[in-house]
Amino acid sequence: MLTPAGPDHAQIAAVQGVLDYFDDVYEHHFDVAAPPTERRVALNRMFREHENTLLARLLDFLRSRDDVQIIGPDTLKNRAPTVSIIPQHKDIDAVYESLTKHKLMLGKGDFYAVRPLTGMGIPRPPGVLRISFCITRV
Repeated sequence: MLTPAGPDHAQIAAVQGVLDYFDDVYEHHFDVAAPPTERRVALNRMFREHENTLLARLLDFLRSRDDVQIIGPDTLKNRAPTVSIIPQHKDIDAVYESLTKHKLMLGKGDFYAVRPLTGMGIPRPPGVLRISFCITRV
């Protein structure tokens, strides 16, 4: 993240822990020693494949419903593992509350995307529900 004053102390302090984590994940999943650049490529590929597996299931489910509008592409192509939706015929706050009770990683609002939402005719508030993937165990 770029900030006008540069990274804060917490970001700088966390970098080594993040690198240690990636090294541990690599060693857990791969038996071949590799330089950092090759480890990064292997991990990115592994993470993306897992995200795509989860994302495909989510998009299939959302496309099967007539009470949800998917914002953006509804296929894996050109899609990040974050999906924004708008509930149809239901209050966005009620849907958010219902889904978060099931420990789903959701957010609601405009997510600093005021101009794109306005351009798509999406009112803010309430904005959209955003579903994000967070790999907790690999």
